[in-house]
Amino acid sequence: MTPGDVEAAVRRGVEYLATVQLPTGEFPSYARAAASVESAGTLDGSPFVTTFALYALSLVPGAGTREMIARGVRFLLDEQEPPGLWRYWTKANPRPIDPDLDDTCCASFVLRWLEVPEFAGGNEAAILANRAPSGLFHTWLREGARNDVDSVVNANVLLYLGERPETAAACEILNQTLLRGMEERTYYYYLDPLALYYAVSRAWAHGAHGLERSRDTVVARTLARQRADGGFGDNDLLAGLALCTLCNFGLAGSPQVARGIRRLVDVQRPDGSWGDHLFYAGPEPPSPHAFWWSSPALAAALAVEALCKATAGG
Repeated sequence: MTPGDVEAAVRRGVEYLATVQLPTGEFPSYARAAASVESAGTLDGSPFVTTFALYALSLVPGAGTREMIARGVRFLLDEQEPPGLWRYWTKANPRPIDPDLDDTCCASFVLRWLEVPEFAGGNEAAILANRAPSGLFHTWLREGARNDVDSVVNANVLLYLGERPETAAACEILNQTLLRGMEERTYYYYLDPLALYYAVSRAWAHGAHGLERSRDTVVARTLARQRADGGFGDNDLLAGLALCTLCNFGLAGSPQVARGIRRLVDVQRPDGSWGDHLFYAGPEPPSPHAFWWSSPALAAALAVEALCKATAGG
């Protein structure tokens, strides 16, 4: 495999993302009533997947992604509501849902990352006020009703807010959770610990360096998921999460990442995609999962992110 092979895979991935981006600028996701991508999926508008796609596209060298990014940014800005909050479902969706910190922090992070002048922030007070007594952040921005805490959501809050006194407790609890091997008890909406490892690594790479204590543990557990063929887990979305995690933590030049990237290039589909895989589920606890979401655009975005970070050295 040559650098040209990786560049060609990135180009095909970007071309695929261009074909699936909706006229609104959204990168689509699909809801399912069964925990399988073989079940019928329904287009389910949300800003969530678009935040990951914009981040990945921002890493692609050159100006070829500029128009796609501009359309995605406009979509996120249109979905924003005061004081800089987002809900999982779009405004066009008639179903009610509270604003949440996962969508809010992922959207806020990527708009700040892209230096979007129309994004003024102003949401930090609302986010900081949404903490449990432990210092962890609640998922939902609501008053007088039940709420929950999710470790992946908290890692995404750290991604946006970074290190500060108000996030120290959440950072420490995440570290302890990972060091004690308790992570699978701490997330509800996500379906695999690689989602947590990715979120922690991305937060660390963007300034939440208090998570350094978990670095070696996360790296070891991620590497333990690598198969003989270079893949991770049982699908290509998980491979993208794992490879991004390793690159975020400084292993972009490692033999393990090289093997994973080689396989990621080899399994790319003719249309530039990497398949369709479940990533998260609902409703909120304590109800059992009753619907699941997948997004071929998300799988492609994570693959493009991994390919770009491996090529650039992290």
